[in-house]
Amino acid sequence: MRKLLLSASLLTLTACSQADAEPKNIILLIGDGMGEAEIAATRNYEFDSGPGLFIDTLQNKASAIVISKRNDNADHIAFVGDSASGGTALATGNLTSVRRISTTAQFGKPIKTIAEVAKEKGFKVGLVTTAVITDATPAAFAAHADNRYCMKAGDDACNAQSVPIVDQMLSLNADVLLGGGYQLLPAAKDGKTIEEFAVAQGYDVVKSKQEFLNLGESEKLWGIFSDYHMPRTWIAEDGKAAETVTVDADNNVIFPDAQQCIVNPDHADIPTLESMTEKALSSLSQNNDKGFFLMVEGASIDKAAHDADICGSMGSMLEFDRTVELVIEYAKTHPNTVVIVTADHGGSTQNIHHPYYESYKRTGDNIPGLYELLKTKGGNEMSITYGTDNISDQAHTGINVPVYSYGLPDDMTFKGTIRQTDIKGTMAKYLFD
Repeated sequence: MRKLLLSASLLTLTACSQADAEPKNIILLIGDGMGEAEIAATRNYEFDSGPGLFIDTLQNKASAIVISKRNDNADHIAFVGDSASGGTALATGNLTSVRRISTTAQFGKPIKTIAEVAKEKGFKVGLVTTAVITDATPAAFAAHADNRYCMKAGDDACNAQSVPIVDQMLSLNADVLLGGGYQLLPAAKDGKTIEEFAVAQGYDVVKSKQEFLNLGESEKLWGIFSDYHMPRTWIAEDGKAAETVTVDADNNVIFPDAQQCIVNPDHADIPTLESMTEKALSSLSQNNDKGFFLMVEGASIDKAAHDADICGSMGSMLEFDRTVELVIEYAKTHPNTVVIVTADHGGSTQNIHHPYYESYKRTGDNIPGLYELLKTKGGNEMSITYGTDNISDQAHTGINVPVYSYGLPDDMTFKGTIRQTDIKGTMAKYLFD
């Protein structure tokens, strides 16, 4: 009898041990510049503010405070960051100043990232973006640089001591890299071009949508699909971004015709964020009894906002939202997979009163910034403005950003208002403890 009990106990212990040994995965999705305003504008345009966005169905949601440091004095706070400082906060759990890639503000000391620790501990690592692969957000997980624009050898932002971001990314030996960056490939590294070096390291290098779709299973993949940032999914039907309003002889605003968004023809020849993410999940899951860390960035939400291009932002937001749904579906069928969805910083989009709202005439003096009038899918009109720069490059804003999560244990789930730097610690505790 005692032998039977002992055998039963051993079986139980073995079963528990096997369950504990299942791979652990973290999938971090970053909507670049995805503040509540960008989410709301997309919800309004596509669904007339009703249900339809997948992220609106996620039950666990918190709000993250986003700040950075001043580079002239690291003891002082800067209340608005960029993708470099925000990416660093998410990758390392530390604040830094704008333009820095996982190095300390003012002093430039490297800070180890969660992706580096994951590789050291035997986890696979993947980075997926709709930007150039060496852009600030993916770079923050795979490199250390005092200037985010030192992407390849010969860049003006590099100095004699700099190791370009693409060189560091390849040295990390990330298992999956997907994004833009043809211009990186001819750069020199160790007597080879970057492309030759990557092939020698064992990467399957694919450079077109067709090559990507025809690719079989690959455990080490670098996909490059544009010269720099990948084309946005949508453009306005008139091809224009928001503009300064025109006025009549009495300075009264002549409101533009309401625009709709259409598919950007330049986007047809590149893989979608969903397809890149699906390929990354497939590749990282192969022959993997340890687990993986995957970062997926919807970069063009922010890239378009910088250009006051609301159609570009909203199309990219919808693509990102579909990708979140795909990842959650993956997590539901793969135990021990945690999904975290957040943003690196706030954007510049503002959804303001429609022209009918005021009883007095609007003048050019009281509609500052850049303006676009949109007709939503449901036939309603929505006014969007950008007022952080009247010329060509809209600025980030210092708002909180959302944090959604799926699969975290109850005692680790993000709740209420948190610090952006809290996210890395939670990811590391789940993945490595």
